[in-house]
Amino acid sequence: MSGVAYIDKNARQASENITVRRMDFDFSDQLREFWCDDNPVLTAFLTGLSVSFPAGERFFIDSVRHYETQLKQSKNTNPALLADIRAFIGQEAHHTVEHQALNGFMERKGYPIRKMESFIAERIKMMQGTSAPEVNLARTVALEHFTAIMAAGFLSHPELMDKMDPEMAALWGWHAIEEIEHRSVAFDVYQEVVGDDALRRRTMRTITYFFILMNTIRTLRLLKVSGNSFNLKAWGKAANMLWGYPGVLRKIVPQYLSYYRKGFHPSQHDVSAIVAAAKKKYLKEA
Repeated sequence: MSGVAYIDKNARQASENITVRRMDFDFSDQLREFWCDDNPVLTAFLTGLSVSFPAGERFFIDSVRHYETQLKQSKNTNPALLADIRAFIGQEAHHTVEHQALNGFMERKGYPIRKMESFIAERIKMMQGTSAPEVNLARTVALEHFTAIMAAGFLSHPELMDKMDPEMAALWGWHAIEEIEHRSVAFDVYQEVVGDDALRRRTMRTITYFFILMNTIRTLRLLKVSGNSFNLKAWGKAANMLWGYPGVLRKIVPQYLSYYRKGFHPSQHDVSAIVAAAKKKYLKEA
């Protein structure tokens, strides 16, 4: 993506109307193992993300839901925020179901996905139990920023999306659209009930370290299972896609850094045109 367009933080973009969609993707065993551009590195990277989603998105739901009753009891809470919380929970719940299906497909291909899922779930449960609710919410806000900017990056690059098997592209397209639709919800809840910008920024720094570390470890582990740890051609092609040209991840660095700016709000990054095009392409929505 080239440049960043910012809008009033109090304005709701049309692209952020949160719609809960019930999907049912078919991850047939006939699908190819390396479903992203026949590239084991790109497939391992995306599978590693998918492995984290079931437990991760339950964590997001729990972190936001913890404050739902408090917000309902407050006379100052905007009713639109309460409606957005319910829609956020609905979307994240459906994401969990569909990524469990994708993860099951990769398990059938011989990868230790369920074991990896269990490891993540155990660590998240332990973290939840030893952390204050406001810290868990700050972590959710940070990770929601990651998923939203990565979603916009994916959707704006057909060089990546069009090289997936159609069913996989539909899944990731749908998920990306909804991550952008609800990208402001956890942030708005945080601002309403916590509002500590120092904690928000500090938590993002910690989350960034562990997000990169754990996704790298998962990618390497999956590559080892597939026998492609030293597939230099695949590594080179994946590195170019993500960090060179077109550089899907490289181009979202400015959006990542905007999180630390005073007055930041997720909706300030205008991706309405990207989302509108993606809805037509992946969801057949006008």
